[in-house]
Amino acid sequence: MHDGIHVEQAGLPSATICTDRFIPTARGMAQMWGAADYPTIFTEHPIENLTREQLRQRAEGLAAEVVAVLTGS
Repeated sequence: MHDGIHVEQAGLPSATICTDRFIPTARGMAQMWGAADYPTIFTEHPIENLTREQLRQRAEGLAAEVVAVLTGS
């Protein structure tokens, strides 16, 4: 969150992805850094047990959302 918010504040589009277990933390961090409306993409927790293929599939499922955040669509 910290990096994404600061990159965005520096004028570079960013997309932050967190697992849904960290929704309250992500929202709190965004609020703390003065970016309450910072768009964060959430995916199902956990991810550490996923295979490389499962992670790829998860990423592909998030790709459209990442593009939308980066382009402001």
